[in-house]
Amino acid sequence: MPTTKPKKPPACDACKARRVLCHPQPNGAPCPRCAEKDVECTTTPSLRGRRRKNPGASPESLIWLDTASPSVSLDAAQALEKRQGPDLNPSLVAHLFQCFDNDSSVHSRHPLMARISIQTDVRAVSFQLHLLPPERRAVALCIIATGSLVSFHEAILGDGPRPESLTDPIFFSLRRNLLGCGARRVQTHRVLHMEALKAAWDCGAMLQVSKENAVSCLLLDVLEQTDTCGPTRPWAAAYVSHLRALAAEWRTSTVPEREGAEWAGYLMGEVLSATSSRKPILITHSDQLLLSGLEPASAEALLASLDASVRPSDLIVLLLALRPYIFHVTCLARQLWDTITGDNVRLSPLSEVAVIRLLSALSVTHAILTRLLERIDTALLVPVPKTSPAHVNHDLLRKCAMVISTSFAIIALSLHRELEYRERTGTTDESAHIQARMGLLRAQARDMALLGTRALCRAIRQLPPIHFLEIKLSTLRDYAQFALADAEAAPFVSHEQLADLETLAQEIALQGYSLDILASPETALLLSRLEVYLANAQNALNGPIPDMFMPAEEQWILNATAEVGTFW
Repeated sequence: MPTTKPKKPPACDACKARRVLCHPQPNGAPCPRCAEKDVECTTTPSLRGRRRKNPGASPESLIWLDTASPSVSLDAAQALEKRQGPDLNPSLVAHLFQCFDNDSSVHSRHPLMARISIQTDVRAVSFQLHLLPPERRAVALCIIATGSLVSFHEAILGDGPRPESLTDPIFFSLRRNLLGCGARRVQTHRVLHMEALKAAWDCGAMLQVSKENAVSCLLLDVLEQTDTCGPTRPWAAAYVSHLRALAAEWRTSTVPEREGAEWAGYLMGEVLSATSSRKPILITHSDQLLLSGLEPASAEALLASLDASVRPSDLIVLLLALRPYIFHVTCLARQLWDTITGDNVRLSPLSEVAVIRLLSALSVTHAILTRLLERIDTALLVPVPKTSPAHVNHDLLRKCAMVISTSFAIIALSLHRELEYRERTGTTDESAHIQARMGLLRAQARDMALLGTRALCRAIRQLPPIHFLEIKLSTLRDYAQFALADAEAAPFVSHEQLADLETLAQEIALQGYSLDILASPETALLLSRLEVYLANAQNALNGPIPDMFMPAEEQWILNATAEVGTFW
């Protein structure tokens, strides 16, 4: 009687993820590869058999979707069960890659993108994702999910009005069109997000160090922060961990100036993302030195060098000052977390010394910001021929203004909100002198936040009418609430305040093209309040001038007399 050959056990998870031959051992012993690498050897059983034509989501997959990431909820899993994702044919994949690489995109120009050359690899396989290795396929799916946030393809938006391109001026001028797109794209985007998440999980993107996995972790963190801002950032932590390990291999000599400036900007972006949502700062001072180069001179020295420059229109001074400014802003955000807003610091009474130091540093930073913006304004007003060596792309200058204005605004508003929080939750046993001192510091922080909001709105107005900011909706909402509260508390509203409120309202509405912003009652109420306030303010400014010779018994005369009497 012929003996049947024993069936080979399934490959372990580590070998399966790396697509290498596995040699399972009996009695639960680790395979030779896992034993050599000293890692845990686990095997997840997989279902075998013919694939169903219309598979529904199994209970196991729903459990995985609900626990694999903090941003994945049961609602998202149920939506995935009801609706299958779009067919990722080569045409749609090429379109989504183009959307990811739009003019406003920041992540498509990340230094890691040039190192992995994913665009070249995808074109080499004619945009057929199944031909890519697992890690690169995960990166491609992350890019597709990110690009779907701005896509105008019918497969993403479904039936209904949609723009002909990302520069369609007529479509983007109508708010109802924008809000409709955000509401229609949400389910398709979540399905693509889940596919990217599963692909990254299957290839071990969080655990295996590689350039591709670092990019996947970066984009998955962006997607999670866009979808739902959870209490933790596991993908960001993995991204920074991979970055440290990779940078130690790259850095064999000094950092080139251009590459150091690029890394300084992206490290600052990561720090500001954490600051705006009051989460731990993952970037350390050592990370800055490793990736962006040597520590520059102090902020005071940078300010002095800008003042010593004879020609305000000298763009060389501007470009050389950008990396030191960004470096110091990153350190300032870390100082804010370590001394004022951090979870550990909140357990102790607020340190007046820490607030004074941060306000002083913010004052110097604002002085530097003012001088840099002055040079940018001068360069934008004075055209320079493209053949001139002094020519700088105006779009690049506007983006620089946006970056440096946003960085200052986020730190200033975060400080103001923290001081307001400390006042609400603090004890009342402080002396009158200390309360007066802290009230003065809160007023100074509020003034800094107003300056930051004004600079941010001004930078937004300098951008092209159709743009996509890398600022979270929750952060824009914070600025709008702060600016609206300031306008409502003022005795009269200025034209600058109205312009800022209108800019923020338009920017939130523009986010409605990518996100279902009206699904949040807080955002819907804020937009309604902004519209009502702007309409009433415009009517008041355009209304008739009050008669200064009206009868003295009118109430406005009595109120004015009472106010004047308080000064005597």
